[in-house]
Amino acid sequence: MATEFDFTGRRILVTGAASGIGAAMAAAFAAHGGEVVLADIDDAGLVAVAETLGESVARQVYDQGDIESVAELAASVGAVDVLMNNAGIVLFGPIVEHEPAAIQRAVNVDLVGPMVLARLLVPGMISRGRGVVVNTASQLAFAGAEGRGVYAAAKAGLVQFTKTAAAEWGPQGVRVVALAPGRTLTPMTAAVLGTPEQRQAGLAHIPAGRYGTAEEIAGLALFLASDAADYIHGATLIADGGYVVA
Repeated sequence: MATEFDFTGRRILVTGAASGIGAAMAAAFAAHGGEVVLADIDDAGLVAVAETLGESVARQVYDQGDIESVAELAASVGAVDVLMNNAGIVLFGPIVEHEPAAIQRAVNVDLVGPMVLARLLVPGMISRGRGVVVNTASQLAFAGAEGRGVYAAAKAGLVQFTKTAAAEWGPQGVRVVALAPGRTLTPMTAAVLGTPEQRQAGLAHIPAGRYGTAEEIAGLALFLASDAADYIHGATLIADGGYVVA
C-alpha cells in the first residue's frame, strides 16, 4: 500500500492553505512526496505555512470570491495532478439578516469559485489522461444548521457538482470526489466553538464525543486523492464523528 500513497512527481494545488484544514492538507501531501502549491487570500498565512513545511513550496495569493482572480490562479499554476478545492468561508447569522451582496460573496467563495477553478484546470488533466479533484464540502450539506444557511446551501451545491463532474470527467480519466468534514477545531470554527461552554454544548450531537482535528481530515484527503481510492468516483466522504446519523 505504501506506493499507493506516494505522491512523488505529482503536483498538488491546495486552496485555503494558509491555515486549518488546508494547511494540514498541504503538510500531508508534502510529507508524502508531493510538489505542493499553496493558495489563499492570506499571504502572511501562506508564508508561515511554507516555512513550517521545511522545504521550498510555491504559493499564490488569490481571492476565490473573484472569478478573475481564480482564472489568474489557474493560469499561474498551470498543470496540476491533484486539485484540493478546499478554500471556503462561513457567513454566520440568520439568512434574512444577510445583505444580498454578502450572500453572493459567500456563494462565490464556497461554490462558484471551486467550480470555475476545476473547470479551468481539469482540461489539462484530461489531456494527460489522469487527475483528481477533491472538493471540501461540509456535514452541513446534509444536516443544515441554524445561522449558517448560506454556507450549508453552497456546500450542498458542491456535493452535487462533485457527482455531476464525476459523471462527465470520469470517462476521461479524471476522478472527482468530495470530503465533508464535521466540526473540526480550526480558526474558522472559533466563531461557534470559541468558549469552553460552546465547545461542550457542541458535543451533544456528536456520537464520537469529540471534535475532529485538521490532521485527521487531511489524512482522509490524502486517501481520496491517492491511488488507493482509484475506484471512488463522485462520492462524498462524511467525517463528522457521527453527527449526521445521530
